[in-house]
Amino acid sequence: TVRARADGRRGPPTTTAAPDDPFAPVYIVTSDATWQGIRGLARGVARPRDSTGMPLVIAETRADRLGDISRYVHENERRCGGYFAFPDRAQAEAFVRGDRAKLAMAKSALARYALDNQATVGRWLPQVQEQRLYDTINHLSRYRNRYYASSHGRTSAEWIREHWQSLAAGRSDVTTELCSTCSTQPSVILTIRGWDLPDEVVVLGAHLDSINGSTRNDPNQLAPGADDDASGIATLTETLRIALADGWQPRRTVKFMGYAAEEVGLRGSNAIAQSFRASGVNVVSVLQVDMTNYKSGAVTDMKLISDYSNTDLKNFFVTLFDTYLAPMGLTRSNTACGYACSDHASWTNAGYPAAMMFEAGDPGGSFPYIHTPYDTLATMGESAQHSVKFTQFALAYLGETAKTRGRVTGGPAQVLPAQ
Repeated sequence: TVRARADGRRGPPTTTAAPDDPFAPVYIVTSDATWQGIRGLARGVARPRDSTGMPLVIAETRADRLGDISRYVHENERRCGGYFAFPDRAQAEAFVRGDRAKLAMAKSALARYALDNQATVGRWLPQVQEQRLYDTINHLSRYRNRYYASSHGRTSAEWIREHWQSLAAGRSDVTTELCSTCSTQPSVILTIRGWDLPDEVVVLGAHLDSINGSTRNDPNQLAPGADDDASGIATLTETLRIALADGWQPRRTVKFMGYAAEEVGLRGSNAIAQSFRASGVNVVSVLQVDMTNYKSGAVTDMKLISDYSNTDLKNFFVTLFDTYLAPMGLTRSNTACGYACSDHASWTNAGYPAAMMFEAGDPGGSFPYIHTPYDTLATMGESAQHSVKFTQFALAYLGETAKTRGRVTGGPAQVLPAQ
């Protein structure tokens, strides 16, 4: 077990599991629907409900079975994630007791937001460079894997931190840190301190780990993870590069996060979200980008995840898309992804407003090479073009949530419709 202070400054450290022993017991929290399909892999010990009324199961399994559980979710439910993981039953039960998902999904966190920063966002959007996105995806996918319990998982995280730090070019209002939450792999956090509203925090996150579903417990597994989720990290990196190169100073504090160990129970994001909750950090909105670079066939460009997300923030995402991306000819749709499908669920459980935009996938709604050795740029046409539009969306989100220092000189404000 590794103790970690997730924000680097405030509050008690968060404890999370780091079982390198493949036979170590692990307690998972999953939906009852998923539990019905994995009963041969885990033993149910409790059947609670979360704050929304969703029937859950707390189940005991082993570390070496997590990959099989994830593979079941991918192959049968056609989605990622599906569970939160803990080192003991007490922590799993405490997690469910403290669930704030219902509050997070309903709270009116963005009622005061309006689109009034077109000057900044409009300047940023044409600056997105596909080659830079490609280079980041290419670099990260050339690690043998970024598995949370491997040396590659740690060195790739360290590279992300160093690269993000280099983009800051010594700015005194920008800091970077490693938050050690799971085994040898840390999460990465870059913070840009807000000049006017520093205690209001905007988060942009993506997970940095990868996994091969067929050799899931081998620290030397081949798991390039180009789309899942080097593309998300590349999207954050290009967003950060453009904002910092512009000399941008946000009114609110912004945190870019690369989460560890998403593939084995959302551990990195959950550790950070729970630590922020314990410390009273005021996170006003969270954007999750998990897979941004695959599109095949007659599908929309982007899908808004409809469940376990804040209602006002989803409406805000729609307004952002329709204002900034729809005029480029891009299209959107909605989809549900199920319980604990990605890191936004960690923030929702902790009571924070979070939402996620997801890639189009194929007409079946998925990326066929997920969690295989073929999750490479080659299977995506040696291109990062689809990540360009997600970077543009992230830039619009960044500019319109964290805002810009000084008087905004863009077009007329567009207020969110009442819900």
